[in-house]
Order: sequence, then C-alpha cells, then structure tokens
Amino acid sequence: MKENSVEDFDSLFVEKRKSVKFIVLIIVLSVLALTSVYTYLSVSSVRDRMKVAQDQAQGSPQINSSLLTQMKEKAWLESRLKMAAGDSIGLSIDLEQRRIQLELKGVVVMSSKIRDCSISGLFRKMDGNVYFTMFGTPLTIQQFKSSIAKNPFKVVQAPKDTIAAQAAADAAAAKKDSVKNENVFWTMKLDRNFDLNIQGIDSVAEAQKKYKFGKGFEFERNLKNIANSFQHILRFTKPSYTPEILISIPENEAKAILRALPRNALVTIRI
Repeated sequence: MKENSVEDFDSLFVEKRKSVKFIVLIIVLSVLALTSVYTYLSVSSVRDRMKVAQDQAQGSPQINSSLLTQMKEKAWLESRLKMAAGDSIGLSIDLEQRRIQLELKGVVVMSSKIRDCSISGLFRKMDGNVYFTMFGTPLTIQQFKSSIAKNPFKVVQAPKDTIAAQAAADAAAAKKDSVKNENVFWTMKLDRNFDLNIQGIDSVAEAQKKYKFGKGFEFERNLKNIANSFQHILRFTKPSYTPEILISIPENEAKAILRALPRNALVTIRI
C-alpha cells in the first residue's frame, strides 16, 4: 500500500512536469506567432507608406542617382527661398550640418546646434524623386502638441502697498526655488504625413537617463507605439505607420524656438 502511494506520487509529479512543459511550449509558440504577425504587418505598413510616397512623386522628371547630393542641395535652397518669400517666421532644419534655425525672410533669427537626431528608415530609402517631392518645397504644420505651454501668459494684480509687494516677491522667490525641471518636447504633424519631434536635453546622457526611468518624450512615444501595435495585432490589421524625425537640442533653446514659432509656420528640412 505504501509502495503504491509512492508510485502514485511519482506519476503525479511526472504528469505535472509534462503539463508545465506543455504550457510553456504553448506560450512560446504564441509569442512567436504574434511576433511573426507583427513583423509581417509592420513591414507591409511601411511598404504601403513608401508606395504612397512613390505614387505622389510620379510625373516628376527622373533624377540620376549619382546626382543625389547635388539634388538635395538644390531642394534645400529652393525650399528655403520659397519660405523666405513669406512674412512669417519659419523653421529650417539641416540634419546634414546638425543645425536648426528660426528664419525670417531668409535672415537667421535664432540658431541651435542639434545634439542628437534619429529618422525613420523610410527617409533613408527614398530615391531622388521621392526626396524632391517630400522636401523640395516648404512643409506646413497641421497639428501642434507640446509638453509645456506655448504662450504662458499670466495676469498679475498690482500690490496695494510696499508690504504687499514684498510679500508677493517673497512668494515668487519661494516658488522659483521649488520649481522642478520640466520635460520639454513638442510634436508637429506636417502636411506630408510625417511627424517632426523636438525635445530639449542638456546632454545625451541626461536623455538616456530620463528614458531609463520612464520619463521624457522618447519613452512616452515608444510606449504609445507599442500599445497601438498590439491593438492592431489582436485585430490582425496593419498597424498605423507614421515616419518620424526626432531632434534633440538644448532645453532652453527648445523652449525659445517653441514659443517663437507660429502654429502654422513653414518648415524646410534637409536630410
């Protein structure tokens, strides 16, 4: 009787191990299946976006691939010239020289050195015709979203006497000392169906630290993209794909450009 109990226990233990292995196998296969579906749908989405860009470039003169560098220079100059014809401040971004500038009628009003930048793979795979169609004329901002107020106006009531004035000054000083560092970033949706993201950082290491601790623009953007992708995977539909350009510049300069740039400003870009 005792031996039978031991045998029953051993067989139960073996069966349990088999069940655990089976469950683990099912989980691994499910993850692989979801990954395969995600990869297929994501690649298809990128290809569809590239096809749209190629269709928009149809009819323009063919550009020799050996002249791509000269063509980019031509597109850059022509685009800035058209932007200079307007009466409003525009934004020019030169990723080749790593420089971002506010311009008014061709005159540089403010310039900032780009500390770091990244672009979607779509921009790297463009041929000359697609590139010229995308960047040969100024782009227009369609939507604007920022982490801080663009125009932080305040209504201040004048103090009644010197005592009230001193109390207000002391309160302002205390508030200034307690102000926390802001995460400065803003997103512009441009009229050629891609996003331009600008974030303020004082160093690349600082940006990486913010990402690690779940702060900053890149973490929030990636988390949102992952959630969006999983929703599409569960429905077996292609995830939405929007090419992006991400630029990192010093924080104070990011604030200054954000607040000086009109919401419907023209933008010129060279990649």
